[in-house]
Amino acid sequence: MTEPITARVLRELTAIRRQMKVSAQELADRMTAAGYPIKRSVIANLETGRREEVSVGHLAIAAQVLGVDAATILRHAAPCPRCHNEPPAGFACQTCGTAK
Repeated sequence: MTEPITARVLRELTAIRRQMKVSAQELADRMTAAGYPIKRSVIANLETGRREEVSVGHLAIAAQVLGVDAATILRHAAPCPRCHNEPPAGFACQTCGTAK
């Protein structure tokens, strides 16, 4: 079964946040300052899967304050239309680049 797109979007956001060495509290502070009030606990619940849905507003503001393009996050999170992120073993998809 394919992982839900919301989980993949949140995984992408979390990876970006961690790569940029931004704490969950700092992300919450930046998002609040950008006009999207949010608590660190909500971010933690989203990142750990205790909360399963993310709004378009959350994605847009989180991407903005992290300096990334929300559309890029969505492209990485959406399943490949050709291989559905499951290319045959030993091959790489020529559309998305996923390899197994």
